[in-house]
Amino acid sequence: MHYVIVGNGVCGIEAALALRRKDGEARITLVADEHDHFYSRTALMYVFAGQMRVRDTEPYDRGLYERLHFERVRRRVAELDAPGKSLRFEGGSTLAYDRLLLAVGSRARPAPWPGAAGPGLHYFVTLRDLEGLDHEAKPGRRAVVVGGGLIGVEVAEILLARGLQVTFVVRENWYFPLALDEREALMVAEHLRAHGVDVRLGANVEEVRRGADGALAGVRLGDAPRTQAALAPGAAEVPCDLLVCAIGVVPNTGFLAESGLQLSKGGAIEVDDALRASAPDVWAAGDCANVTWADGSRRPEQLWYTARDQGRVAAASMLGDGATYRRGTWYNSAKFFDLEYTTAGWVPVRLDWDNTPLDPGPDVSDWFQRSPGRSDTQRIVCKGERVIGFNMLGGRWNHEVLLDWIDSRRSLSFVLDRLADAQFDEELSPRWRRQPLPSQS
Repeated sequence: MHYVIVGNGVCGIEAALALRRKDGEARITLVADEHDHFYSRTALMYVFAGQMRVRDTEPYDRGLYERLHFERVRRRVAELDAPGKSLRFEGGSTLAYDRLLLAVGSRARPAPWPGAAGPGLHYFVTLRDLEGLDHEAKPGRRAVVVGGGLIGVEVAEILLARGLQVTFVVRENWYFPLALDEREALMVAEHLRAHGVDVRLGANVEEVRRGADGALAGVRLGDAPRTQAALAPGAAEVPCDLLVCAIGVVPNTGFLAESGLQLSKGGAIEVDDALRASAPDVWAAGDCANVTWADGSRRPEQLWYTARDQGRVAAASMLGDGATYRRGTWYNSAKFFDLEYTTAGWVPVRLDWDNTPLDPGPDVSDWFQRSPGRSDTQRIVCKGERVIGFNMLGGRWNHEVLLDWIDSRRSLSFVLDRLADAQFDEELSPRWRRQPLPSQS
């Protein structure tokens, strides 16, 4: 049996390890064109900052492939011949498979603005992106970062730390509306501005301006749809020497356009509950796979731990073990500069893509607290009396405890009485306390 895995990120490597644990004799080939070894993409910012080498981001030792008899192919796939069960590489060579896993991940969403293509435009998803940005990001230069998500704020942080002037442009009325409500986002924006970032909210890029030599000159901004406040006079154009587009990612599936595989409108590979694609002996997992969410919608899950879990399930399915992918309760963590963020469970989106406020639905409410004089908030989402989600900013929180309370269907009063138990014991960090209700006049 020859298993071929395209992609050696967390999804691909976890699948390869799971296959080898169950089948010591099979031929297993990992195909990737970016790097010889699995590395952690979430650590790229620390490589840029000089705190780590690329090799430090590799979770496994470099002898793993040889020790487990994994074959490595360092080439870019140009085409999948599903009926012929083979891959064609750029340059014309081919590789046959018995069973194939597509774990090709995602790539940066291309900048859509007039004038964007050309020198000075950067992304921050791959090693090549890191190398390009590292080469041009010189202290004293002016950078514009566009995109109100996690990649955007990471890039703003590392560019500012290197000594660049950073303008952070967010189309929505508040930062990261997929995860934060207006109160939380306001605190994050305050935090970024306190660090020296020029934060522009409710702003839409209309055009990228270039000089006669093609070099970047600036970015022209306009009001985003339904924005609540017009841009200040004179603030419509921001001069810049480099531009980072961080407006999300898309499945890295362009090479599958003529493969016959069923793809979603956004380019993700349609899979069933066992992560099988529409062609025989082909599976897909990770950022490139269209899976069913708890609310019944279908879209990719673009998280590290879901890619890991899908890789393991795909391997079991390829082995014929009857595996089914079902994601557990949602959780994630991140940092906005030095502001910690932990989320768990269902936290409803409060702002649509066009800045329209969204109703979370019947019987859904929030308990919210911001500690006086401190940059920390706690938001607990309830459906009726039952706690269904947490958003915690500032301080560090143990998501395993939060998930246990959600899965155990605990009440708000139960959680508030014990919330300090979910706080990591940080040196010199004050313990969480419930603030007294304001007095009634």
